[in-house]
Amino acid sequence: MIFLLYLLMTSATQGGDARTHSLRYFRLGVSDSKQGIPEFISVGYVDYHPITSYDSNRRQKMPQASWMEENLASAHWEKYTQLLRGWQQAFKVELRALQNHYNHTVGFHTYQRMIGCELLEDGSATGFLQYAYDGKDFIIFNKDSLSWIAMDNVARLIKQVWETNQNELRYQKNWLETECIAWLKKFLDFGKDTLQRIETPLLSGSHKKSSTGITTLICKAYGFYPPEITVTWIKNGEPITQEIEYGDILPSGDGTYQTWISIDIDPQSKDDYSCQVEHNDLLKVLHVPVESKTFSPFVEVVSGLTVIVLFLIGLGIFVYRRKRSGCKEVGYVSTPVN
Repeated sequence: MIFLLYLLMTSATQGGDARTHSLRYFRLGVSDSKQGIPEFISVGYVDYHPITSYDSNRRQKMPQASWMEENLASAHWEKYTQLLRGWQQAFKVELRALQNHYNHTVGFHTYQRMIGCELLEDGSATGFLQYAYDGKDFIIFNKDSLSWIAMDNVARLIKQVWETNQNELRYQKNWLETECIAWLKKFLDFGKDTLQRIETPLLSGSHKKSSTGITTLICKAYGFYPPEITVTWIKNGEPITQEIEYGDILPSGDGTYQTWISIDIDPQSKDDYSCQVEHNDLLKVLHVPVESKTFSPFVEVVSGLTVIVLFLIGLGIFVYRRKRSGCKEVGYVSTPVN
């Protein structure tokens, strides 16, 4: 579960508080649906909120947020249901082709696609499109050069085929730079009460002692939204970055997020430790005494995720590395993306 959240929240990890918004669509095909996982899954996210879902068992595109259902007519869902049924068949064919290329005639294999865009705080935008096979980057689209970046010899064969279709390359570039951003802005307006709200973090500090005599100071930030946050330790008035353990930024189950950082110290230390949190231009500082109240474990509650998301967690989705890039499928047939 933590793995998927890490992938979706690359931009929200410790160290950045710039407010950006993103639209991402993930697609996943598996070689063996007997594992209890649908043969094909597609999910859409605005920021870290699921907005749409489709799988080969239901064969219907469904809203995953009330504000999506309220603002898009039934004709929209039916149109993209038909398109996703086509993608389902294409993924099946393409995954088999890749298995043949890699001589993977048996075993469990996956084929993944991620496409999307980000609208940055300064108004600029990025777009990305890429594919993975068995959880590893396979081929990535460079929209600026209208070319594909191949990760191995099999991908180089696909690259040669895809780059012969210049119209398709231009279509993908236009979708990433124009249509995707337009959809993102529309969805942000639909869900503005949820997506653009601000909830400031609450802080708590504690400590625990190990059998070896080391004291661990723990600072917890919780109840905040959006999830972009920076948490640091301050020692005697100076920030420190070494020997710090960072927790994942995780949902609390109520629409807010939580995280923690810890540091091991000598219990005899006379140094003064404080926890500093930066969130949406707000700065908070909490003094954490070396000897304080009894340690109370920080329970990481993760809820509200759909069954489809759990499937994606189990299989893993390849990491978005913040490139202006992306990727595409074998024998690709042009279809609108959504």
